[in-house]
Amino acid sequence: MNRKFLVSACFIALLFLFLNFQLAFAHEAVNAGDYVIEIGWVTEPPIAGQMNAIVVNVSKGEEEPVEDVADLTVSVKYGDQTKLLTLQPLGEDTPGQFVAPILPSIPGQYTVVLGGKLGDTDVSAEVQPEEVAIPDTVQFPLQPTADQTSGLGLAGWLGVLGVLLGLIGIGLGAAALRKK
Repeated sequence: MNRKFLVSACFIALLFLFLNFQLAFAHEAVNAGDYVIEIGWVTEPPIAGQMNAIVVNVSKGEEEPVEDVADLTVSVKYGDQTKLLTLQPLGEDTPGQFVAPILPSIPGQYTVVLGGKLGDTDVSAEVQPEEVAIPDTVQFPLQPTADQTSGLGLAGWLGVLGVLLGLIGIGLGAAALRKK
């Protein structure tokens, strides 16, 4: 019976392990002619107010990394605002992978706009990577709210009431002793 339980537990653990690779597939792929452009965040989930970067992986077909992206433009839109980003290589050991640093300051959905050319191929696409979350999703401990930091609160007011009732009691006791 123990062996059957152990085999079942291992199977369930492996199943969860294989099903838990969702973050690796969070990037969106766009095809432009023979090119495949993958867009996403370097750090996921992206959090408002925390430094991050848009990652751009460029390959010709599925295998051949593309290193010349001089004519590719990448910008980010949020609402009616647009910011042109500067692509830089992710590293020497990662051909075809580029990053564009950005500090997403507001939670919500950002849109990455691709334009320009890759080789002789025109590129024009919009991608919405994972939504930028509020800091509360990963922050611990949470910052105290204004209600928790200002005013006396219930305990403070009960303390004030106790002091006032004590003073009234002392005054009544002193008045009673004076009458004798």
